[in-house]
Amino acid sequence: MDILEHLIDIYENDENVSADEVVSCYLKDNPDYKDIEKTELVEIRRAFFDYVNHQEEMSHETEIRERENGLHADYVSSVLPRERRRHHNKYIEAVISNISVTRSLDELYESYLEGNNVQLLINDINEGGYTNWTVPRWIKRGDIVLFMHAKTATPHLTKIRTEVRKTLDPDSAKAKDLEHAIGEQLEVHKKYGGKIFAIGRICGKPELVKDIDDTVYYGSRVFCDIDRLFLLEEPIDISEFNGFIKISALSAHTPVYGRNYEELKHIITDKNSVPDYFVYSYSTPFPHSKVNRENWMQLGQEYRNSFTLEIQFRQCYVNYLLSSIGDQKKIFMECDCYKEGNPITYVDNVIRINRKLLPVEVKLNKNLENNLEGQCRQYCNLRRLVLEKNPTRDASLNDVINDKVLVIDTYAVYLYDDNARKIKCIYDLSDLTSSDEIKKLRETILNRLW
Repeated sequence: MDILEHLIDIYENDENVSADEVVSCYLKDNPDYKDIEKTELVEIRRAFFDYVNHQEEMSHETEIRERENGLHADYVSSVLPRERRRHHNKYIEAVISNISVTRSLDELYESYLEGNNVQLLINDINEGGYTNWTVPRWIKRGDIVLFMHAKTATPHLTKIRTEVRKTLDPDSAKAKDLEHAIGEQLEVHKKYGGKIFAIGRICGKPELVKDIDDTVYYGSRVFCDIDRLFLLEEPIDISEFNGFIKISALSAHTPVYGRNYEELKHIITDKNSVPDYFVYSYSTPFPHSKVNRENWMQLGQEYRNSFTLEIQFRQCYVNYLLSSIGDQKKIFMECDCYKEGNPITYVDNVIRINRKLLPVEVKLNKNLENNLEGQCRQYCNLRRLVLEKNPTRDASLNDVINDKVLVIDTYAVYLYDDNARKIKCIYDLSDLTSSDEIKKLRETILNRLW
């Protein structure tokens, strides 16, 4: 069986795996295919999605015929395309990624060598519909990215053109090349400036890339794989949605929630033919006010990866989790840590477990933190730990676990070991669905502490 047949076989026989997940889990990350040329993998991916789209079209025609014949709605839903059934009521987060024009001579020269960001994205769309792009830290698999080209371009490019003409001989090859690059950017901006022109779907986890010149990518070092990219036949001008969505002037990323997302989606789908993963996506904010001790686990499974702020994650999920695995419901928050030779630091939580005190650090995504091990090290081997203020309550150092820190993010539970100077995953939070799993997590932690 060749690779394409293998992907189709998985897709047809596993109702729980979407087309995107088949490509991500069984093609992109498969070590058996690591030696295959990238161009061949792109062709396989394209052929696979051609097959999926063909199945979609055939099923859609069946749906139309059955509706015209007046069949019962339950039967009609049973013949809906698999992808459409899977994406129905799919709750996601969405973000507008605002791609600016070149703002400096250095960036202009790089865009001449490699192409400007809009051109690079369009090339990726034409070469297989896959890219790796900057994203906000809170993004997760399945979320939607709407690509927009910045509205303002002429002042920046005019300034750079003036700089080129002042610093370079106009007859030199470099000057001519840069003038050509400016002209290309102006042409691209004329077509897409101030418009949403492409859409894609997150197909991996965001990663922190440290060794890049981030000035070329809007100051962000967080990247993620994006698949199922497509260009809009009719780009959507900002004038059509700036009445209810304000594009951020301080960041390249503008989140879009709830009704605003639905309204924007309606504008896009009204003018464009789009994939079903976009049509059947729904963005709903986390129901913070409805979270309580009875439902936090259930809501956590639905929305846990949708938190955009760490404080929301702590209040609506982590605090309940810590109260459940500790010896007592009470947990200590924002505790002062004093360590010899270090300035004062503050650990997010301390819990009592098996009659000992364990520091806890909370993050949205552990992998996006710079030197998290170093941060955890500051909470180990303390000379003083303040559990509460007003009045001040110090912990007895004999009760403190001095070489371990529990780390929790929206994906898993980890344990930092100060002796090994490493953080290891000990529990996947997607498994936390019952009181039995709470007991299992507590036992797992206890087994790793001593």
